[in-house]
Amino acid sequence: MLNPRCLVVGEALVDVVDGVPHPGGSPMNIAVGLARLGLSTRLLTRIGDDEFGRLLDEHLVREGVAVTAASLRVGERTSRATAVVGADGAAVYDFDIEWTLSESAAIAEAAEADLIHVGSIGASLEPGATAVHAMLRTVSSRALRTYDPNIRPALLGPRAAAVARVEAIMAASHVVKLSDEDADWLYPGRTVGDVLAHVLDLGARMAVVTRGGEGCVAAIAGAGETVTRRAMPVRVADTIGAGDAFMSGLIYGIVSAGLIPELTADVVRLDPDDLRLLHQATGTALASAAIAVSRAGAAPPRAQELARWSEHEGDASVRRTALASTHAGVS
Repeated sequence: MLNPRCLVVGEALVDVVDGVPHPGGSPMNIAVGLARLGLSTRLLTRIGDDEFGRLLDEHLVREGVAVTAASLRVGERTSRATAVVGADGAAVYDFDIEWTLSESAAIAEAAEADLIHVGSIGASLEPGATAVHAMLRTVSSRALRTYDPNIRPALLGPRAAAVARVEAIMAASHVVKLSDEDADWLYPGRTVGDVLAHVLDLGARMAVVTRGGEGCVAAIAGAGETVTRRAMPVRVADTIGAGDAFMSGLIYGIVSAGLIPELTADVVRLDPDDLRLLHQATGTALASAAIAVSRAGAAPPRAQELARWSEHEGDASVRRTALASTHAGVS
């Protein structure tokens, strides 16, 4: 399936950086990233009919992302996040967000999709998160489901309940991407290998932990090993949208490598070529993130840019390690 119908579900908001508004929100950034890479992409979100909402709508139209009718809210205010960028280029956010979602609209949109990505605040913040969970319970088994929790502890409420919500979506997803910060918050004190094994034990078919400038570690169910890849060296402008560019690049890499049938099969059966394709998919994701951090703002690459960068990424950056037992006891 070289051009699946992609549906991204989650928040779209305005990032205010140094007083200047920019289109943002992790799921929206991922939708833009997928569209820039040539994938047919729809976004189910919540956009008000105010000035910030018009900014988002114009941005999405310009980027070729189709916004569902249920996303546009008359008389409502568009969510926003104020970002403060430190000397190291990292951003810290203060959120002013509302998240509501029609369960029937979510289910109807998902029924038409071949690939569904859910993420971030939209998968955790009520009342809209309930509709996201209901949608995932109805999705066709043929549709690839991907998830990036992009943990925002201040918005999640009591920790135990938040972890349970996140794990419920992990269990309903084929592909789960965590940042090292996500992994540390969810499973403090555990190794990356233990976290990957636990995510696979929950039911995911592929699990990836990103490690900022160090690259990423990935695993596929049944392979019995992890794949570690170094990040591509690049001068960092800022890290806004880096994880989102990695996620859109990973999805594109999975599609390009032809891994959807393997990841959605009733039983994952891998051969050496499948592990090579995992290397390819994670390399594509790292190249996407490298391009994004080399320029200011959330700026994922287009397909031509990604192809040029990916050509220079070889197997020398790959390390394979035995995966811990899938009953590693992560709590």
